Amino acid sequence: MSNLNRRTFIKTTLGSAAAASMAGMAWKPYRGRGGSLELLRVASVGVGGMGWSDLNRVSDHAAVEIAALCDVDSNNLGRARDIFEDARGFSDWREMFGAMGNEIDAVTVSTPDHMHAPVTMTALMNNKHVYCQKPLTHTIHESRRMVEVAKRKPLLTTQMGTQNASRQHKRQAQQMLTDGIIGEVKAIHAWSDRPAGWWPQGKDRPSGNDPVPGYLKWDLWLGVAPTRPYVSETYAPFKWRGIRDFGCGALGDMACHIADTPIQAFRLYKPTSVLVEATDATADMFPSTERVIIEFAGVDASGGKPVTLSWTDGGRKPTPQELGVAEDVELLANCCAVIGSKATMLVDQEKGFLEMWSDGKRMDFKKPNLEGRNHWHQWVDAAFDGDQTQSNFIFAGRMCETLALGALASRFPNQKLKYDSKSMTFPDFPEANQWVKTDYREGWAVKGLSEQT
Repeated sequence: MSNLNRRTFIKTTLGSAAAASMAGMAWKPYRGRGGSLELLRVASVGVGGMGWSDLNRVSDHAAVEIAALCDVDSNNLGRARDIFEDARGFSDWREMFGAMGNEIDAVTVSTPDHMHAPVTMTALMNNKHVYCQKPLTHTIHESRRMVEVAKRKPLLTTQMGTQNASRQHKRQAQQMLTDGIIGEVKAIHAWSDRPAGWWPQGKDRPSGNDPVPGYLKWDLWLGVAPTRPYVSETYAPFKWRGIRDFGCGALGDMACHIADTPIQAFRLYKPTSVLVEATDATADMFPSTERVIIEFAGVDASGGKPVTLSWTDGGRKPTPQELGVAEDVELLANCCAVIGSKATMLVDQEKGFLEMWSDGKRMDFKKPNLEGRNHWHQWVDAAFDGDQTQSNFIFAGRMCETLALGALASRFPNQKLKYDSKSMTFPDFPEANQWVKTDYREGWAVKGLSEQT
């Protein structure tokens, strides 16, 4: 269905019986006297940390009403309810869907990484628009299922929370790459200062067993993850990112922001191998620093030749010689270099930095006439008019499958793993296949993820 036809369909018939019968949908948005969607009633799952920002940025859209709030931390929930007094509060998102499934139109998801897909998939299965923080998923299997379900439900508006992707310089960079400004793409280098100074990685499983604070529902915080004891100042609210059961490491956390531009521009969606160079990966945590080399099948933009993405984190950076820039260039801490047959593009994830280099010299170039957009409001607007969002789940799920591949490979450092994208398997390294999909703990089955439904 074309964007134009889809937009017309949504505006004229979404609330009708015909729309409800399409694909078995039972979604019942708030409708005004004209029969069209006039107000987006939103439920926010996770309202602390980035969730607090997402809640406030979505709610300042004039056509949004916050109908429900959910958080396993009663301090976070209490703060949010002080502001959004008419919203109902929950500590368990499953109870929220059960109680308010027919009273909400959309959901924001801003939990720890391991709960992104379970909450998001439940929302999609209940025919809700979804805004989910990055990374969209925790495993390869979750990523693939998210794409499949998003394709199956084209009337639902989705957006991954990579808000920098909607900034002006990132949109300009993506358009320039799509237009072929660098010639045939040869390689991509991306790097981050994370996790150094942000959260621990490269350590064994934390020991200890502390009393759970009264404000925190620890079992709900664990969610689908295996049970483990609470340890003070170790997991909640923030230090979980480097732990395999809960996070995706620096690669999963930051590559969504940094490498998304070339991945989306060139449609690099079929990784064929991965190698993680690291020395201190453990069974419980990702390595403190690593180099991840992912090879993709050839695409039109590469002339059909394979493309390599080289990711480094923990403060490691490529050399200027590798990038084809002047030796005295000071590389930013979180940046991406896209190397082509004609030029190299440097684009950072936040500061608005965008440069072009050729033969070791800066190039003059003309930027496309594109403005920055409000990432949150774009999602809300698209729920009304059906336009495509910058980081929709069909793209986001494909990218996050690649990042989950790199995260998985850190369990087998310094070994090149061939990957069959079609079957989601490692044909020559069966030991890795058990981590493509992780089993949710008993009592936490999720429709659409636990089974192929």
